[in-house]
Amino acid sequence: MDRSIYYNGRVIDATEARVSPTVAGLLYGWGVFTTARIYDGQVFALDRHWERLLRDSEKARVPLPLDIRELKRAMDELISVNLTRQGRVRITVLRGDAGGLRKKSLWRIEQGPEAETLIFTSAEQTPRRRDLTITLSPYRLLSSGPLAGVKCTAMLDNLLAYEEARSRGFAEAIMLNERGEMTGATAANLFWVERDEIFTPSQATGSIAGVTRGMVYLIARKMGIHLVEGGFPVQRLLDASEVFLTSTAREIASVASFDIKHYDRKQARVTRHISREFQKMIRNAGISR
Repeated sequence: MDRSIYYNGRVIDATEARVSPTVAGLLYGWGVFTTARIYDGQVFALDRHWERLLRDSEKARVPLPLDIRELKRAMDELISVNLTRQGRVRITVLRGDAGGLRKKSLWRIEQGPEAETLIFTSAEQTPRRRDLTITLSPYRLLSSGPLAGVKCTAMLDNLLAYEEARSRGFAEAIMLNERGEMTGATAANLFWVERDEIFTPSQATGSIAGVTRGMVYLIARKMGIHLVEGGFPVQRLLDASEVFLTSTAREIASVASFDIKHYDRKQARVTRHISREFQKMIRNAGISR
């Protein structure tokens, strides 16, 4: 992580941040976040990240202290101070009080802001070339919960699933909901190819509407590829000819294997086309690679 951060209206050294230990964001994990890419010193797809942050904050009842113009100014200043050319930026908003207007929280010492805003940047590290191997997680997600599909700061189910998969030598894990439907990976959206069609879990399964996921929809429409979303059993990955994950960190990442099932990535024609078109979208946004 880069040395300077944005905290409640100021760019400061990370060691100077003084988040109250009694804010609801720390006591209960009550917060929302989004992570965007930085290409050549510019934030990619900020409008899309902002729209999702607005939706998630409304669902999670976390007030947003900034509007999009203030957020852009804050990120531009932070990126300039940290000299971050290639990397990521994370916006985290923590709710201040859990007691509501009429009731003071038991743990609050004094009244503070409605929400705490923290923005971090991190320069891109040179990725290690390795096969992307995935497995089935023993953990389940609830699709009908009030925070299903929300990028909240307390995503312990996903973290536990990720650590469990890594302990068995896999890079990622596919999670199922209470109905046995695939929701996606612990930190990425899931797509697979059968014949000439692309499939992905719908948001009704509890999956998160990732920004890169949304761009795959646009690319598929442009290329005339039929994209189907719905609730699917894990067997569909065993029948697939190609599998890929999408996220801010991974962009479009071709999967080498799912447990004992191996995919011939040299034949992953659809995944390659999607990846190339995604890179074009980055360039067309005025960002060179």
